[in-house]
Amino acid sequence: MPWVRRTRHLSLSACGGGDARVVVRSLLGGEQTELSLARLRSFLRVPVRSWTWFAEDDAWVDELGRAGLLVSDDPQEPFEGFRRRDAELTALGWWPDAAALHVGARWDGVRARVPGRDGSPAPARRYAGAPLPAFPDRGGPRTDLPRSGAESPFRRLLTGRRTVRTFVETPPVHLTEVATLLRWVWGAHGTTRLTGNDTGLRRTSPGGGALHPIEVYPVVMRVEGLEPGVYHYLGGEHVLESVAALDEGSARTLVEQAAAGQWFFAQAAVAFVMTARFRRSFRKYQRHPKIYRAVFLDAGHLSQTFYLLCTELGLGPWITAALDETVLERALGLQPLDEGVVAVCGCGRPAGTSGGPLQPVFTPLNPG
Repeated sequence: MPWVRRTRHLSLSACGGGDARVVVRSLLGGEQTELSLARLRSFLRVPVRSWTWFAEDDAWVDELGRAGLLVSDDPQEPFEGFRRRDAELTALGWWPDAAALHVGARWDGVRARVPGRDGSPAPARRYAGAPLPAFPDRGGPRTDLPRSGAESPFRRLLTGRRTVRTFVETPPVHLTEVATLLRWVWGAHGTTRLTGNDTGLRRTSPGGGALHPIEVYPVVMRVEGLEPGVYHYLGGEHVLESVAALDEGSARTLVEQAAAGQWFFAQAAVAFVMTARFRRSFRKYQRHPKIYRAVFLDAGHLSQTFYLLCTELGLGPWITAALDETVLERALGLQPLDEGVVAVCGCGRPAGTSGGPLQPVFTPLNPG
């Protein structure tokens, strides 16, 4: 394997222990490799943009090539596959630090700390330091503000918005309600031709560059008029296409596993998996340090619209970022750097507003 170059698609982190070592993760295959500082210096001297020849007996070069840290011209596997994936990721336009964060922050088999089904409290969590004040005061001169005025239907909708974690099955959530959510949250309401020959979309929420990379996959558990299973929403046509047929129990298991053991979300009627087709945004904003953040802002805008619309429909909404992404990647057949899971929201018929570990009650506060 004489001709190699270093892939730019990797992440580095310090390794504990007596000897100073660094863990390098290849984003081509996900493998992690520990390197001494001396070996790291040799590795970083290999250029990214040009090929360098190494002697056949340089065993460390072959080792790092097999780990996906060096790209080789060797026609055999795994070298050919890594070389192809390196080209694909370069074409996607990831900012390398953002790609490393996206891959490194994914969960695989992690479970959230939640109360038990039997009412037992969640496992204790260690908190770092004293709590910060809810309302920080900088100590500057103050100006009293005029009162915000009379209530309006929209303001009542805002104050009625809440996260729901307890649900009832009757009356059932109906297909027309799910269709309303899909149309007015993730549906396209107009198109335009953008520079670069991209098609811009108009949704009810803003999207960076009008590109709207967020896709939605409803996981139906109990919806009147719609069979349980995983679907994909075609927002330009207002149509659901089937991805996987499941029975209700299997759909609930998928949601519970995807929500990292947050079992109460699996008691809802439907979950909506939001993914990002990163190239949709990265084609214009190639290797841009801000565009990864904009993708998550897009998902946040959509989730707030989802919450308000659920509130109007009398449904109880929820959203979580505590996700076991690998469960959903397997279920949806996704490559996380091509199309990655960013959030899951859902809804059902709310059980009520009683207090408890699943449904806290807030004391009203109305300073203005």
